[in-house]
Amino acid sequence: MNTLGVSWVTLNNGVKMPQFGLGVVFLEPGEMMRTAVGAAVDAGYRLFDNAAFYGNEAAVGDALRSTGIDRKELFISTKLRNSQHRYEEALKAFDLSMKTLGVDYLDLYLIHWPCPEYDLYREAWRALEHLYAAGYVRAIGVSNFHVPQLEAILSMCEVRPVVNQLECNPYLSIAPLRQYCQDHEIWPEAWFPLGGPAVKLKGDAPDKVLLDDPLLAAVGEKYEKTPAQIVLRWEIQSGIITIPKSARPERIRQNIDIFDFELSPEDMAAIDGLNYDRRVGPDPETCNDQF
Repeated sequence: MNTLGVSWVTLNNGVKMPQFGLGVVFLEPGEMMRTAVGAAVDAGYRLFDNAAFYGNEAAVGDALRSTGIDRKELFISTKLRNSQHRYEEALKAFDLSMKTLGVDYLDLYLIHWPCPEYDLYREAWRALEHLYAAGYVRAIGVSNFHVPQLEAILSMCEVRPVVNQLECNPYLSIAPLRQYCQDHEIWPEAWFPLGGPAVKLKGDAPDKVLLDDPLLAAVGEKYEKTPAQIVLRWEIQSGIITIPKSARPERIRQNIDIFDFELSPEDMAAIDGLNYDRRVGPDPETCNDQF
């Protein structure tokens, strides 16, 4: 298994970030977390994506420390809760996340959702800029922001977002939004990079599961890779940071084993054509949940 070739990207502030990491949403504290994080570190993962909302920041921090890996080798990211967008609340939330994770700085801090109905995400961004200027976090960004919210941030910011984390995979390729991000030197980062549960199609068409798509199976046979590895490789070659979640050590090792081959332009185009513009998670335009 080739993990030494894991690519790192340079963010618009010069900080280097792994292009591949482990998402920890739904990973339970305790043995599940320790096993998953330990397997990931052993396999070469260095990016660990978290959120205060997930409720497992303390478990992630403990699991990472138990591996004995030097903190400087890790890239730890977490996110601000939707209910804490006001300036002072955002600062307190950041401090709590650092204490819960057991770290004295973060590599990346994101606004989890814009919650446009409340229209406080610009105030939250000012708080993130303060944290960045004070040196508590190496880079700041957003999550689930569409073009109107990105334009609002870009029109008032002193520090540009480095990342926009989005639901993204071949069934929801969001190509125009990804292009907007790339045009503004904001790296798109994919959650549900493997498609999540079955996507509901329009009309009476049956639900579809991304990893069961026959095209991915056919491309996988060509490269002797699994459908999941083909999807993750498509994301890497599409200029996307990807953070697949798994609790199983064998799947964790398999997911990262994508740096020893390259998809042809023809195969990339074929996978591009799988887009249905159908999401599994909440719509950022209407999600205003105050979790």
